[in-house]
Amino acid sequence: MIFVYLFVPLLIFFYLSLRGLTKLELKKPLYAISFLCTLITLFIYKELGGGVNYSLLYDQEILNRFIVDKSINKQQDAIEVERIILEMSNKEETQAGEIYLVAKRLEKANENELASLAFEQLYGSFKDELGGTVLAEYAQVMFLKEEGKFNSKIEKVLKEALTKSPNNPSALTLQGLKELENKNVDLTIKLWTQALDFLENERDISELKISIETIKKLKNQ
Repeated sequence: MIFVYLFVPLLIFFYLSLRGLTKLELKKPLYAISFLCTLITLFIYKELGGGVNYSLLYDQEILNRFIVDKSINKQQDAIEVERIILEMSNKEETQAGEIYLVAKRLEKANENELASLAFEQLYGSFKDELGGTVLAEYAQVMFLKEEGKFNSKIEKVLKEALTKSPNNPSALTLQGLKELENKNVDLTIKLWTQALDFLENERDISELKISIETIKKLKNQ
């Protein structure tokens, strides 16, 4: 940011040069003005919060590098990302949206282990503020992390998601899988059919329809 400090005095010097006022006898007052402007610039920049948070920039670089899969040492960066998530959640000034953004980026990168950790921290700190959609996403990430296996925690969060958002398609689809696991085929078909009305992505709609038809055929065999 040095250019910020130099810009004002250099601009003044350039202006005076154009006006032919940079003769030898004006050098001392010109330097004084330049120095004063530099001090003023420094003061204003500091007061406006111009300090660089290098730690934050470093963490952001690690996170970006890890998500786009350009890590030289993926395992080491994963440890660093875990640290970033935990440090974020422990800071009082951290907002729910900040943790959620990290969780979603990790989810989209199929980093379900770390995405689950981020959602876990979000859930632990902001549970009462979370809507059904976020809870459904959390349940889904946990389900993927467990490689398609349900556990009591997933079921708990899934139930909370459906309580807050009874028509959330992700929650309905996941609950349908749970019912299928329990051999409640009719309930699975009902839940998935309900989910169809709230899906927007054509691919998701098509795949869910195929799943419903497949289950119906298996049921009638």
